[in-house]
Amino acid sequence: MPMEAIATLRERNLLAAVAPRDLGGPGLSVRELAAVAGKIARSCGSTAMVWAMHQGQLACLCRHHGDVPELVELARTAVARQWLIASVTSEPAGGGDIRTSAAALVPSTDGSGTATLVKDATTVSYGAAADLFQVTVRRTPEAAANDQVLVAVRRDQATLEQRGTWAPLGMRGTSSPGFRLTGTVPQEQILGGLFADIAGATMVPLTHTLWAAVWLGLAGEAVNRAVKVSRRRSVSHPGGDAARSALGEARWRLASLEALLADMTVRTQEVLDEGAQPTAGQSVRTNALKVAASESALEIAHLSLRVCGMAGYSEEGPYSVARIIRDLSSAPIMINNSRLLDATAQLMLMERQRDR
Repeated sequence: MPMEAIATLRERNLLAAVAPRDLGGPGLSVRELAAVAGKIARSCGSTAMVWAMHQGQLACLCRHHGDVPELVELARTAVARQWLIASVTSEPAGGGDIRTSAAALVPSTDGSGTATLVKDATTVSYGAAADLFQVTVRRTPEAAANDQVLVAVRRDQATLEQRGTWAPLGMRGTSSPGFRLTGTVPQEQILGGLFADIAGATMVPLTHTLWAAVWLGLAGEAVNRAVKVSRRRSVSHPGGDAARSALGEARWRLASLEALLADMTVRTQEVLDEGAQPTAGQSVRTNALKVAASESALEIAHLSLRVCGMAGYSEEGPYSVARIIRDLSSAPIMINNSRLLDATAQLMLMERQRDR
């Protein structure tokens, strides 16, 4: 976990970036948030990914408190103290589907107005360092698997038991092992509305856009290193080299991804400003952004490796792209692209029916 980098972001008030001004935050636009994510990624992919995931969670708290005084105050505190907020949505039986839960919220029977939850999560990014957890559970033990709510649980209200270790190919600094989280909270710490509505209106469009910005930043850094290598070679080999075509391809792919992200920052801002559930067409575009960005960024990094050669393959040195490739290898499986493509196909059929 890149704690020094997170501390620096906290010092500069960047952990509160997405929070609106009426809650004490700077209220950055989606375009501005994407620019910050990309800039951080060029230095450290893990730090950028932690920051991006946190912004998605903070946005949910700030936008879906339902004017409940306790939740409004919790949001203000999270912004003022620059709390790091972790998402606890995965479960062993879910197969990556965060829209269903086995864990359930159990209301107290002693009149205290509290509820208890026990959540076995397969991955909780930066969970050991988080100040606040936002946990998906079924509304009651009798509720259907997709009848979910999102519950805010402060660290002092939670007991965490780490399950396993975190030793992945890339994005090691996100520190995302599994945890068993047990907590008892006041009923007022349940965010307003169904989790599906919160995810559709805020979490998914914003998070996917910021993930894409992180991947674009990593790809851009890989191309930058490839350009430096190519320039160095041009001094000793003025006639060019065989890898130069790969550099040209990397650049046009990068330009395409930049254009796609720029368009989606505008569309995502519109979704957030409307505050309503996105249309099928909007959801298709959001899914397409995630798939395209995750696939394209990794392809760009591999093209950059071809240009950099052994200097890029090395783990050390100014032209290494090894860590970038490892980090980007996680992109297609963060909410697996196959699952998203299947969901996109279904949304497209729904969209066609509406057109008729």
